[in-house]
Amino acid sequence: MDWTEGYVDVGYTHDFYRELTPALHRFALLSRSIDPGQVDLDRIAYCELGCGHGFSTALLAAAHPQAEFHANDFLPGHISYARKLAAEARTKNVHFYDDSFEEFVSRDLPQFDVITLHGVYTWVNEENRNHIINFIAKRLKIGGTVYISYNCYPGWATMAPLRQLMVMLSGNSSDPLLPRIDQALAKIQTLFDTNSMYSRVNPMLKDRFEGVRKQSRPYIAHEYFNRDWTIFYHTDVARDMRSAKLDYATTIEVLEHLDNFNLTAEQQALLQGTENTDHREVMRDFITNRQFRRDLYIKGRLALDAAEKNRLLGAMRFVLTTPGDTIQRSVLTPLGNLGLNTAVFDPVIAVLSRGPRTLAELTQDPALSAVNAVALIEAITVLVGQNHMQPCLPAAGDAERARSTAAFNTAVMERALYSSELQFLASPVTGGGFMIGRFEQLFLLAEQRKQDPAVFVADCLAARNEVLLRDGKPLATREENLTHLRERHVVFAQRSLPILQQLGIAGSPETGKKKK
Repeated sequence: MDWTEGYVDVGYTHDFYRELTPALHRFALLSRSIDPGQVDLDRIAYCELGCGHGFSTALLAAAHPQAEFHANDFLPGHISYARKLAAEARTKNVHFYDDSFEEFVSRDLPQFDVITLHGVYTWVNEENRNHIINFIAKRLKIGGTVYISYNCYPGWATMAPLRQLMVMLSGNSSDPLLPRIDQALAKIQTLFDTNSMYSRVNPMLKDRFEGVRKQSRPYIAHEYFNRDWTIFYHTDVARDMRSAKLDYATTIEVLEHLDNFNLTAEQQALLQGTENTDHREVMRDFITNRQFRRDLYIKGRLALDAAEKNRLLGAMRFVLTTPGDTIQRSVLTPLGNLGLNTAVFDPVIAVLSRGPRTLAELTQDPALSAVNAVALIEAITVLVGQNHMQPCLPAAGDAERARSTAAFNTAVMERALYSSELQFLASPVTGGGFMIGRFEQLFLLAEQRKQDPAVFVADCLAARNEVLLRDGKPLATREENLTHLRERHVVFAQRSLPILQQLGIAGSPETGKKKK
């Protein structure tokens, strides 16, 4: 019996996916005037289906210490990894299971406020999709939300045949998969080298294939080489969700909430004239040639009136996650590269560079007196959509969350002593993750241990016989290594550390001072 059911038995990546963050879900719902319910985000019951190595779930659990988290993945190696990380981080409010979806449906579990499945639905067979829908129908609370992502048409129409060819050309399925991936990619390259008609009539395909070749081989294995691989229209998934009594709410890609950034006047009129919601979403997918959907569904959708929406949005905090002077005053959209109104964005960024603020506080700030409420909300939506800003959890819980995330982050940083595998730390302010490289993690760990950061990192690398490169050339002497590391630490202290302090990762979010 093949217990993998055609799913590749290769370890998945260890990334954090911000789309799984509850505060971002709440903002996306409010942006579309949908009632997010009375749930306290600090105390939610949360479940991730098909969690991979469990890194996202473990990080979220650390950032929501009063909440309850459950997650499954049927690959035992993934669950073993997840449990070990949670134990190292002393995160006690998360539970991992190596259940199949069928087994998970029958397990004694609570009712959930949030169920998420990122990068799962396309890559499992119809039987398992039915188990997923049954689980949602049985375990999601009234008012609860589901986040689901999947490959979709029409964006995959030209690439899907190439994926099929990739699988065909990968050789004997009994051989190890990862070497066969390179074999298949090399053969497909000949289609472009010989100027095939298929590549000529699909001129954008070559660049897309080049992007595939640059991905890690484990990622390619999970994305392209599962036996089951289904591309959906929005209507297909909406129908499945309706069978579990869920309604489509919105895409979590909030920049797409702004029609003037994404659609021409004619396209907006076309969509406004399409009364059926599902049909309108498919039309939008054709207009933008979407290939991947990231959607929220809700069990018992309620609309908010303008006053209630503004009240709830006003209470939400936001924090910059990119240094203000590095944020481009333009945004790439389906309409091209659009310039941003600096009279709005410059003061918004300047105020938020001083620390997290609620929307209500922003509207009352004298520096923003010339910015009206509509323009302010639009600017926040753009910045969140570009991942330069994140919605936050309520300030009242920052201190308790900080104690939990500090333990988790220490566990991650201690792994950086020998690995660059984990690239995210947990923020008690956003309740989500922030990407930070290995050397920067080691700089933080050195300061936590009250050691010279450059010396600490140099000793760490020397102990593992790792060689530092500069301009592609290895640094030969210890002094060269220390000089380079000190330069990097200066940049880190000037550019990254203020953001980490605002996020509560390197210091108190209220004071911005380093933790003692």
